[in-house]
Amino acid sequence: MMITTIFKGKMMFDLQKIGTKIVEELKKLIDQDVVIIDHNGFIIASTEIARINQFHEGSLLAMKNKEVTIMTYELSKTLKGVREGMVMPLIIEDTPIGVIGVTGEPSEIEKYGKLVQRITELFVEDFLARQEKERDARMFEFLLLDLLNGRVEKDILAQRIEVMGIDPEVYNRIVIVKVDRRFEYHEIDYLLSVQTIHPKLRIAQWSFDKLIMLIPKVSREQLKNGLLTLIKNIETRYKTELHIGVGNCEDFYNLHESYKKSLIALSTAISEGAELIFEEDLTIELLLSDIDEYKIQTFIERTIKPIIKDEELLLNLEKWLNSNSSLQEIANDLHIHKNTLIYRLKKIENLLNVDLTKSKNKLDLNLAIYLYRKSNLFI
Repeated sequence: MMITTIFKGKMMFDLQKIGTKIVEELKKLIDQDVVIIDHNGFIIASTEIARINQFHEGSLLAMKNKEVTIMTYELSKTLKGVREGMVMPLIIEDTPIGVIGVTGEPSEIEKYGKLVQRITELFVEDFLARQEKERDARMFEFLLLDLLNGRVEKDILAQRIEVMGIDPEVYNRIVIVKVDRRFEYHEIDYLLSVQTIHPKLRIAQWSFDKLIMLIPKVSREQLKNGLLTLIKNIETRYKTELHIGVGNCEDFYNLHESYKKSLIALSTAISEGAELIFEEDLTIELLLSDIDEYKIQTFIERTIKPIIKDEELLLNLEKWLNSNSSLQEIANDLHIHKNTLIYRLKKIENLLNVDLTKSKNKLDLNLAIYLYRKSNLFI
């Protein structure tokens, strides 16, 4: 396998990745055969498939001299793999990274040779810019991973964020967005271009179905309005539903705590079908966020299991527990007779073996019904 990768500064560039695309685009502009040659002198893309992987000796001359070289009829007979035409070095930051060749009568193709060369260099420069942006995005993702794990020393993180040009004084909150798709780097660039929260907002792909946001210091109202606007943009452009969990404000080096809180808020948003939830607004959800499914199921079994299959009794109990109205008013809301309600409450007491007048029993039953509705556990 031929190696077509070279180093440009600290970046690795593979001409092979865009060689075919360059050939395809140039073929639309000129009616001549075109070849892309790597820095080793091998053809890696061509309008004539049979020439791919062939050695082109003339390209080495063009790269050595860093100038357009005419491949005359005589040279085509003496140099290996050469046809009559022109070869033009692709020079990025004064470094030849390859050659583009155009086959044909030199006098005919000379007039647009410079245009072909510049178009090709623009392709390469654009590719390099995108490659560098993707590299920076990956570095940011790795930084976030270490920052939010909370296991890397502050001094080490400080060195890394300084290299990346991130000011720790700017950021104080984490937001997680749950979506049903993965966002490519250019799509994240789009989100950054339309967001109205803050110019220094940072966004990264966190997992296949999550985006993570590093939020600058803004007011809650500005953050909320900006997130709601972003929700509309994402739903309209990408036709996907999303849920957002907003963590609490923390010092930059303690953002792993904000991250934990944003996960709780996100979990609540998903379970309640809400688009946006701030962790600071949570009450009972905060207490229940770390309770595992086994404990929830056990608690439900010890409280409301005998009536859990009877939705009528469960609904009547729920209505009674969450109402400050009189029995008559509750019965009216349920469209039943007051005596029927009294009979059902007494039946519930017997089935559950509890005294409904005791505050602790009311709390237990109300919490059990809440957990049952939220967890969708079927005992």
